[in-house]
Amino acid sequence: MVLTLALLLVGLFAYAFLQTAAQSYRLREAERELIAEVQDLRDQRAELEGLADYLESDEYIEAFARQQFGLVKPGETVVEVDAPAGTVGDRVPGQRWWEALFDTAPAGGVATDVTPTDMDAASAGAPDDPDALSQDDLARD
Repeated sequence: MVLTLALLLVGLFAYAFLQTAAQSYRLREAERELIAEVQDLRDQRAELEGLADYLESDEYIEAFARQQFGLVKPGETVVEVDAPAGTVGDRVPGQRWWEALFDTAPAGGVATDVTPTDMDAASAGAPDDPDALSQDDLARD
């Protein structure tokens, strides 16, 4: 009877100890997460304060006035560079940049994958005709 009571008390103390240890572990993990979150928020706050300082600076105000309103300082000359019209967006989806640049797109406007073997066969077959590569040559690889 005494031995059973002693084992019961030891089991109860062991259970209480394990519960306390598990709760302590969970609390330490939560504390680490909160410390990391606080550090992230401090970093974010420092970054935002730096941004606010920059937005209030004369440097930012000058850059904004130059960009948005085209203002210049006395003695400066404004130079505007215009790109030629119609050069943006002339490429067909799937077309390689050099095909658009040199106007050498295939018949369908979409580039096909050609292997070096196909290129050798095409150049041996008809050196003067760039369109000499047939569908049979492409299917051969």
